[in-house]
Amino acid sequence: MAVKSSELYRFIPMRVKDLDMIYELEIKSYDFPWTKEILRDCILYNYDSYSVFFGDEIVGYIISKISYPETHILNLTVSSQFRNNGIGGSLVQLIINDARIRNSQDIILEVRSSNKIAQSLYKKLLFKQIGVRKDYYDCNEGREDAYVLKLEL
Repeated sequence: MAVKSSELYRFIPMRVKDLDMIYELEIKSYDFPWTKEILRDCILYNYDSYSVFFGDEIVGYIISKISYPETHILNLTVSSQFRNNGIGGSLVQLIINDARIRNSQDIILEVRSSNKIAQSLYKKLLFKQIGVRKDYYDCNEGREDAYVLKLEL
């Protein structure tokens, strides 16, 4: 779906009432998804999280924990039908802006070593690789490394 107008998207804080839709997108997006309980707990424990709606449909979300001195982006997901429309970058930018307002000094995240599209997005947003977590992610072939990325604010 080639939707380009950002005016069609609504970015709102993640809500428990949207949990079923969030979880549905999670299981469609990953071979090894987070559990519904983990997603629910992130909302209930006030993680810094946003959902993106296109009409009544959730098409993306981000889950992070903003703190001083370091913010951690934990999950960024965009529906495959809505990728390449700037949604992922907009979600990360929301967290960057919130982290700056709250005086966080840097943002870290992990990204799969095989996820070149996400790595490209983070590079465009000026994240730098600072390390590797060996065998961090489950994958169909066993385990996969994660690159640790950091953005200094």
